[in-house]
Order: sequence, then structure tokens, then C-alpha cells
Amino acid sequence: MRLLKTLVIVVAALASVPLLNELGGALAVVLGLPSGGNARLAWDLGWLLVSAFVAVWLPARWSPRWPRGLAVGLASLWIGAAAWAAWNMGSDFPAWFVAAVLIGVPVVAGAAAWLGASGRTR
Repeated sequence: MRLLKTLVIVVAALASVPLLNELGGALAVVLGLPSGGNARLAWDLGWLLVSAFVAVWLPARWSPRWPRGLAVGLASLWIGAAAWAAWNMGSDFPAWFVAAVLIGVPVVAGAAAWLGASGRTR
């Protein structure tokens, strides 16, 4: 049963990434943000960081098995994806955005792992 709960939490963590980013996009439309430009890019960056936080925090806080290992694994996955994206973005995005992704994702993932683990009862 604990293994099944762990699996459900990992699936929820992975599913939260596109769901939260989609929510951010939908809210941008509702709020009337333009589809391009620096304001929208900053908005999307914020939702990217929120989704990274949630994806790492969920298993760190709620997984009955291997919470730290799962949090570190998902944080590593996120950091690797951010590095890969920054490498492949080239000049498609402004330098501030690429730098924010490279700095923000590890900071947010680390904070999520720490906060998730600190909220657990031992």
C-alpha cells in the first residue's frame, strides 16, 4: 500500500508540471496579458518555477517511501531539464530569462526539498 501511495504521489508530482503551466497560461488570457513580450515571459517563468516547486515538494512532503531520494531525483531532473533548455534556447529568449531559469530552478527545487522534508513528522 505504501508503494502504491508513493507511485501516486510521483505521478501527481509529474502531472502537476504541465497542469500548473497550463493554469498559468489560462490565467494570463483571463487577465489580458499579451501573448508575447517581457511581461508574459516573466509570468510564464513564475509558473515554471511554481511547477518546479510543487513537483519536488509533493514527494518530499507526502511520499511514505524514499521521500528524500524522490525529491532529490526530481530536483535533479528539473535542474538537468533547465540546463538542457538553456543550452538549446540559444538566442530565442532574452539573457535575463535564461539566467533566471538556470538560477531559479535549482533554488526553487532545493527550497521545495528542504521545506517538504522539514514539514514531515518523524
